[in-house]
Amino acid sequence: MKKGIVLVANLKSQWYSENLIYSIRKSGCTLPIRLIHFGGEKVNSEYILKEVEFLTVDDFSEEAKVFIKNLRSVLTECPLGFLYRFLALFSDWDEFIYTDNDIVALMNWERMFDFDSEYDLIHADTEYTTEGIHNYLLPEKVLEHFGKDGLNTAITAGHILVRRSEKIIADMNAAIEWFKQHPEIPKKHDQSLLHIASLIGDWKLLNLCKPPHSWLSSWSGDYVNSLDLIHAIQGGYEQKTTSYKMWYANLSEEAKTVVDKETIFSKTYVPITHLHYSGRGRLGPESIDELMYSSQTDKQRMRSLYKVESADMFYITFIRHQSKRVKRKLKQLLKL
Repeated sequence: MKKGIVLVANLKSQWYSENLIYSIRKSGCTLPIRLIHFGGEKVNSEYILKEVEFLTVDDFSEEAKVFIKNLRSVLTECPLGFLYRFLALFSDWDEFIYTDNDIVALMNWERMFDFDSEYDLIHADTEYTTEGIHNYLLPEKVLEHFGKDGLNTAITAGHILVRRSEKIIADMNAAIEWFKQHPEIPKKHDQSLLHIASLIGDWKLLNLCKPPHSWLSSWSGDYVNSLDLIHAIQGGYEQKTTSYKMWYANLSEEAKTVVDKETIFSKTYVPITHLHYSGRGRLGPESIDELMYSSQTDKQRMRSLYKVESADMFYITFIRHQSKRVKRKLKQLLKL
């Protein structure tokens, strides 16, 4: 079985990629890494180019290029470069981990390949607790189309292990048609389409953050600071995110009983596969900040942290975040 890790990057995201690859290798992972060029200026880091097989869209088949073009026809809110992650479905690898660049590996990802090979997709996130608000304009309509558990299989597309197959590609093509038929329901990005494809194709999914495995949430925003993260990993307390508490509160008493019975909580060590930065959205240091600059020298790391925290202190980060939200909202309103 051929397997490896795939990421997309360019010169703009190079520093993210360096740190990601550094953390992957530092974990002991020796899997081959393929970097697909995102577009724009290419990476020129000697460290990256030494560690990866560099590819561009032209290294893939015409079928793969047509597939990306079809995805682009409905995923209008997603940069074309992000869609290049799906070129891996047309590679010679039997299974692969796709990872966003703003991620730090906290364990050897080879461990994820140890699970049942019958799974179509394996992931570790708590997207299912958000009840579809990040993926859909009308999440309740997803339940009407796919049943009451439709939102409980949500996927964070930034870190996934995929078993490559023709069925996966066919289901994603079917999801493209579903988007065309129901444009008012989904947000137009790849994460929502991947989820719809899994529902249409009834994929066999494994979410390691769900019982009985109950791995820790991989989103940085679920931890107050680095100490909170360390305590959670050490099993110092049963970590329940804000979104999990809201999700659990909305369950029926019968469903709560099932979840409680399935949940296994270890007080010694709780696995966490990675930490996902996923953008800065609040004032103050985040649990991932120090980890995002792990590959840098002490002096470089101090400078980087100074820039980030200064931007936070003077609300520059907050203003940037809010302005992006306003721009997205205006685009949506202009399309109505």
